Amino acid sequence: MADNPVLDRLSGFAAQPVTRQLSLLAGFAASVALAIGVVNWASTPSYEPVYGAMSPADNATAINVLQTSGIKYRMEPGTGLLEVPYDDVLQARMALASEGFPRNGGGIGFESLYEEQEMGLSSFMEQARYHRAVEAELGRTIAAMDSVSAARVHLAIAKQSAFMRRGNEPSASVMVNLLPGVRLNDRQLAGIIHLVASSIPNLDSDRVSVVDQAGKLLSSQGEDTDFGYTSEQFRLAQQFENSLNDRIMAILEPILGPGAVRAQVTADMDFTRIESTNEIYDPTTVLRSEQTTQDITNRGAGGGNAGDLVAQPPQQGAVPDPNAQNVAQNVPDRESLKETRNYEVNKTISHTRRVPGTIQKLSVAVVVDYVLDENGERIALDQARIDQITALVREAIGFSAERGDSVQVINSPFVAPAPLEPLPEPGLLEQAWVWEVGRGALAAIAVLALIFAVLRPMIRYSTSYIPPPPPAPSRLENAMAEANTGGETLALSNPSAGTMAPPKPNYHQSVAMARNTAVEQPVRAAYVVKNWIAADG
Repeated sequence: MADNPVLDRLSGFAAQPVTRQLSLLAGFAASVALAIGVVNWASTPSYEPVYGAMSPADNATAINVLQTSGIKYRMEPGTGLLEVPYDDVLQARMALASEGFPRNGGGIGFESLYEEQEMGLSSFMEQARYHRAVEAELGRTIAAMDSVSAARVHLAIAKQSAFMRRGNEPSASVMVNLLPGVRLNDRQLAGIIHLVASSIPNLDSDRVSVVDQAGKLLSSQGEDTDFGYTSEQFRLAQQFENSLNDRIMAILEPILGPGAVRAQVTADMDFTRIESTNEIYDPTTVLRSEQTTQDITNRGAGGGNAGDLVAQPPQQGAVPDPNAQNVAQNVPDRESLKETRNYEVNKTISHTRRVPGTIQKLSVAVVVDYVLDENGERIALDQARIDQITALVREAIGFSAERGDSVQVINSPFVAPAPLEPLPEPGLLEQAWVWEVGRGALAAIAVLALIFAVLRPMIRYSTSYIPPPPPAPSRLENAMAEANTGGETLALSNPSAGTMAPPKPNYHQSVAMARNTAVEQPVRAAYVVKNWIAADG
């Protein structure tokens, strides 16, 4: 019979007691399950969220896109996030971006109002659900702008009461997540403020606050700054200063070179609003019409006609009579003169409104770097060149000596900035592939340890043969004799040889001898067992 180790081991396992067989099978099954779990853990890729929390409708749409693209996915039970393997994150985001994801400004909007309402829902919860829906809808609308990637709106609306004449005014806060390198302009910011204010009853636009993802307040038009200006006035002044600064840089950099000049402009502006009305009459007039009325009445002593004495001139050569003078003084006299002149009068009425933002004074500081000579050495500019630069700056800003403007140009060497050190490369343990390889190696070590430390000893232990009770001496001797007649001799003591027979071995010694013989001489041991089987046969 050919030697078959598998059959021998199965025979040894079958010879074990039933309880031992069950325990060995349970241990083997547990070891196999543990090995499968370790291999599965090592082969499972790490998952990363594609985006943040999304609505159920968006998750369903995103899952359809991932299935169409052939990308594996899973839903995290704890957070509800949609996750994909680490190596497929970029591909998944590109596929979802083609479908308009991420659809930020999320949250469940007015569609939540059409859901089935719970029985016994209080009015407070209904109002809170409505406010939440309004916040979500406003967030979606704001997130649809080109410069905004996401937006959240928080409303603070006091409950109306019939016992309060005037309650707390509502207010709103908006947080916008801007795209990288993008900022909101004034029109977009005003549009967000008025959009929110128009969506809430009795909400004034001054009570709407807008901040970006860095926490910077964007809607502070009415607050006073430390410079005595309002935020809007300060912005206008800063915008004007930046405009003048750009003019200076645009005219000097082509001459001196990029980075060789620095300029700073300070504008003192008056934002006082003045309105005046003047009426001016032209002193040089033209006579348009004239009317003169003269009425003279004199009554003499002789009772003549009135005016005769006045109308008749004195005769030539007549000597005045003193008595006649006395008589004339007693005569009643009346003289009246009335003149009316009409002139062309020119009147000018002027209404002057002074626009706020008048420039009162400009102060300009310019620093110019040293230049390189023919030998490549840095040298200072001469005074004539500095005067030319000063004249250019004055013309660029609209210099006015009446306002008291000042321009200072200084030539000074610039300090070269220190070279930027490259960012350190990520360490070996910080790289994702190291963790993947380490996890696979750890799984392989665990499987090998399980095989050599658990399964192999268990298999050896389970297939160890427990021989039956030793046969009778006569039977054993007969078998040995048959083996010797066949040309093969077993190394056993012959009790008939010699005068003194050695003591018979006990049961354990016989088992040990049989095992040693089976290991050292397997052919003979097989032959003996074959004879035993034939004898029992």
